[in-house]
Amino acid sequence: MHVVQSFPRTMVIVDRPKARGSNFTLMIMLIVSEWYRTSMASSKSLLLLTYLSLVSYAITTEAQNEPFFLYKDCSSDKTSPGTSFQLNLNDLLSSLSSNAAGNTQFYNTAVSTGENPSDSIHGLFMCRGDVSSNFCHLCVLNATQKLSECSLSKVAVIWYEECMIWYSTSPIVSADSPLSITPNSSMKNSGRVSDPDNFMPSVFSTLNQTADQASQSTVDNKKFATKEAKVLGSQIETVYCLAQCTPNLSPHDCRTCLSHAVDQIKGCCNGRIGGRILFPSCNVRYELYPFYHVPSSTPTPNLVPETKTSHADSSYVSEEPIYISHNCTNKTSLISNNTFQTYLTTLFSSLASNSTSGKKFYDANVAETVFGLFLCREDLSSELCGKCVKNATHELSSKCHLFHEAIVWYSQCMLRYSYRNFSNKVETSPVFSELNTTNTDKEQNYFTVKLAKTLDQAAIQAGDSHVRNGTTTTKLNDVQTIYALAQCTQDLSIEDCKGCLGFVIGTSIPWSRLGSIGGRVLYPSCNIRFELFQFYEVSNKTEMPSPERRTGQSRKIILIVVLSCTSVTLFSAAYYYLHKKARKRHAATLQENFGREIATLESLQFDLATIKAATDNFSDQNKIGKGGFGEVYKGILLDGSQIAVKRLSKGSKQGANEFKNEALLIAKLQHRNLVTLIGFCFEEQEKILVYEYVANKSLDHFLFDSQMRKLLSWSERYDIIGGIARGILYLHVHSRLKVIHRDLKPSNVLLDECMIPKISDFGLARIVQINQDQGNTNIIVGTYGYMSPEYAMFGQFSDVFSFGVMVLEIISGKKNLSSYESHRITDGLLSFVWKQWRDSTPFNTLDPNVADNFSESEVIKCIKIGLLCVQQDPDVRPTMVTVVSYLSSHFIELPTPEEPAFFLRGRMDENIVARESSSSQSNTSTQFSNNGMSISQFLPR
Repeated sequence: MHVVQSFPRTMVIVDRPKARGSNFTLMIMLIVSEWYRTSMASSKSLLLLTYLSLVSYAITTEAQNEPFFLYKDCSSDKTSPGTSFQLNLNDLLSSLSSNAAGNTQFYNTAVSTGENPSDSIHGLFMCRGDVSSNFCHLCVLNATQKLSECSLSKVAVIWYEECMIWYSTSPIVSADSPLSITPNSSMKNSGRVSDPDNFMPSVFSTLNQTADQASQSTVDNKKFATKEAKVLGSQIETVYCLAQCTPNLSPHDCRTCLSHAVDQIKGCCNGRIGGRILFPSCNVRYELYPFYHVPSSTPTPNLVPETKTSHADSSYVSEEPIYISHNCTNKTSLISNNTFQTYLTTLFSSLASNSTSGKKFYDANVAETVFGLFLCREDLSSELCGKCVKNATHELSSKCHLFHEAIVWYSQCMLRYSYRNFSNKVETSPVFSELNTTNTDKEQNYFTVKLAKTLDQAAIQAGDSHVRNGTTTTKLNDVQTIYALAQCTQDLSIEDCKGCLGFVIGTSIPWSRLGSIGGRVLYPSCNIRFELFQFYEVSNKTEMPSPERRTGQSRKIILIVVLSCTSVTLFSAAYYYLHKKARKRHAATLQENFGREIATLESLQFDLATIKAATDNFSDQNKIGKGGFGEVYKGILLDGSQIAVKRLSKGSKQGANEFKNEALLIAKLQHRNLVTLIGFCFEEQEKILVYEYVANKSLDHFLFDSQMRKLLSWSERYDIIGGIARGILYLHVHSRLKVIHRDLKPSNVLLDECMIPKISDFGLARIVQINQDQGNTNIIVGTYGYMSPEYAMFGQFSDVFSFGVMVLEIISGKKNLSSYESHRITDGLLSFVWKQWRDSTPFNTLDPNVADNFSESEVIKCIKIGLLCVQQDPDVRPTMVTVVSYLSSHFIELPTPEEPAFFLRGRMDENIVARESSSSQSNTSTQFSNNGMSISQFLPR
């Protein structure tokens, strides 16, 4: 299941397999879940539930949408294991899932044993207003099962696309606190609009109208509304908006909550083609495609295929490539026998020869003068791919040979060339579109909603696939199914692929005037197609059952399920006895390494087989980073969850202590701006940490890359500064432990798809006493340029100085480079910023990439905060409590900063440098990491 939902997903943590099921599957799952709820939650019954779900999933053939997971927030305030709280929580979740079985789409209740009032728990669920009662029940059932992962948290909320559940030890439906906007989540579409000056006013106007309608709604006791409107200045683009509140809110409280949500859209999603804000009490969302269903006053008729859909190729088994279109885009003529023409001939030959080798994508260049690639549909055989590419080269040779740039599309492949290097770039022009449209706007109907969801899911699948290809089917009725395909060139990143496909779905399909039940849109970098027939091959194709065979198949399904139940029972017993001794040995090993702290980590254990399966046995293809600790891999668990696997290198002389420190420490820390530890593995000499997967790489990748820094707007930089500050404040003040990180730097700050910062790498962190703001150490570890002078010289550690350096780097886009000569270090960035501040030219420090669009007051505030944090006297530097108050208020007057500590003005104490831990490794290069867990740079000897 996916963590985000507005396509492309903006919090891509996990992907989900293609959803298949049936009414029979739903019945089996509900029966088994009810049986499980009323029985003891033993390991055998849990295994049986999981296995039955997989069996029913695998043996059914009817396509069925599944609830779409978005985000889960479990509070760091937790109760102790074994208390009545956990029993009460189980009863509450059971009550919520049971009450979702009827036509109820909102329900709130409370559970208490009466023995301990503090263990009372309050909860509610709410389904989206357009969701059917059956699907509401299925969504709540899934949500309660997943929310049980927060079994020790006193407050938790989970959002699916179709429903949400919220529980707390405090009353959540009361006159004293009628609405709540925390915890919350913001999600944005990675695609950007071309005309934000017209687009965003249309979004806010329509969202506010939708919010007005939702707050005043009295239909079926739902505070739910949807609305669509034309985008200003556009003839084809329509913005679709949704707003909803929990029904317990008054109209005034509902509108207040939605107003907060609309305001947050401005900071989260400005210039994006889609976005949403999720609060416990309300939520809003907008897209450029219809994502909700408005019931029609007339029955939806069966769809009748038109005589001609998107093209004449009505079967994937066609042996001949089918030409679609070509474009010779550069109008500069060439001499037929010049050097470019010779190179182009060589390029065509290279592309054609590689197309028969089994490759579906190949790019090449000749003498860095002419660049080209081909992309075949992933389901094609090598023979048909080669034939298609060969035809494409002949087509361009005959029709575009006098042009610098050209592209040709076939139904089975695409080929392009250019005088410029277009590799790794998203290009949306030229475009070919084959869609039937009407002359007037139509009322949104069942088909367009189903189609939008189907294309959305195919695009997500394509972005998360290593071959950038996704196919999805959705059942419309007894005889008709939508087949959708989305594909990108394989040189694009996950984010770029999703952004390209999101732009196709959001801007190139005229949803309000769509008359097609088949069509395609083709960009140079990506394409989509949808039909009411299967136009692509599937690897494990099964014959579609005829009506005469359905009865027999149903009997077979029931028989298989019964036999599976028996098999699972026997399997569970055998598994238990075979692994009993192994578990005891494993527990002894963990006890030896973690001692009394093992109770904290027992629930987070992964077995090595699971990790190997998730990472394809630590394949190089899944490797996404490397540091002093070891290597980092991307993995996918059986439930579809994406993870980052941090594996201690067996040959490394350092890392064992950092492994234990990080595992024990992060297991006790939970905050939105800290990377989440999912689990660990300590087996067969392997030491592995498992984290949430954060897709947008690390902050240094954006700040210090000449191209990537252009993508960071000022508002995003300001939000990143605030997020880092709140994360450090949690470590210093609000967590159960008081933690000093000791290695804060941009490479240890990860960014999710909403550009929300998450602090990582706690291998060097230290736990200090509650009343301490700093501490001492005899081992100096960290990174030059970010450690304070008193830390390097006297071992007095603090995170405030490092934060200040990062703030100035985020503002300027420049690294705090230090030169080390004769034990003298010069800090270029601090000196530069201080000079500009002293000369009253502070805006000279601002990154030129954001110089045209920024808030002067915010920039001045952040420069001041950065300079205050790097002042020479540690005693006058602000605490993180003060820093966060500066960032969150527009009325606090900041003090005037004093001269920064330009690191070391004299000779550095050689004995201090020599105190570095013998286990540390030298690392003098800046490292970028996709999911940079523990990329630390230690002091050189």
